[in-house]
Amino acid sequence: MVELMELHVLPHERSGSWLVEAPDGDAPLSWHATAGEAEGAARRHAEDRGDCPIFVHDRYRRVRAVPPRA
Repeated sequence: MVELMELHVLPHERSGSWLVEAPDGDAPLSWHATAGEAEGAARRHAEDRGDCPIFVHDRYRRVRAVPPRA
């Protein structure tokens, strides 16, 4: 069984791209051109991890939780 953890979609300030990270990871799980692409990738990563929570951080440092798919 895969351990549940949370995932974060974060902007990369220097490149303008977006990344998906796990708090315990050494490197990003993936890089994307848009926040929407990164959120979609985070959903796929979350499904592989037992539908763990996803948090999207915008460029203004606001955070929102992504609701699970129905």
